[in-house]
Amino acid sequence: MSVEKDLETVEWDVGEEGHITVDNSECVDCEEKPCLHLCPAQCFDYQEEQEGGIYFSYEHCIECGSCMVFCANDPDRGAVSWTKPDGGKGVEYDLG
Repeated sequence: MSVEKDLETVEWDVGEEGHITVDNSECVDCEEKPCLHLCPAQCFDYQEEQEGGIYFSYEHCIECGSCMVFCANDPDRGAVSWTKPDGGKGVEYDLG
């Protein structure tokens, strides 16, 4: 099964506040922009009119933490801030 098909089985209860924020001013100097290629839910998009070129949509985040690895924990980047979703909100997996 492809990642896209797996994601179709996931349910979300989206909170009003995003649990991930992106400081686009940090994205200006990031030449590789790995977020555009490594987020399995494709929450990051390039939009030229955005500061730093990055548009982030948290609503379909699968809370995998990949953005923590390729951005938030990278001392040369650090544009992503990640917190847990509000209680009872976020992704719900059907593992059956």
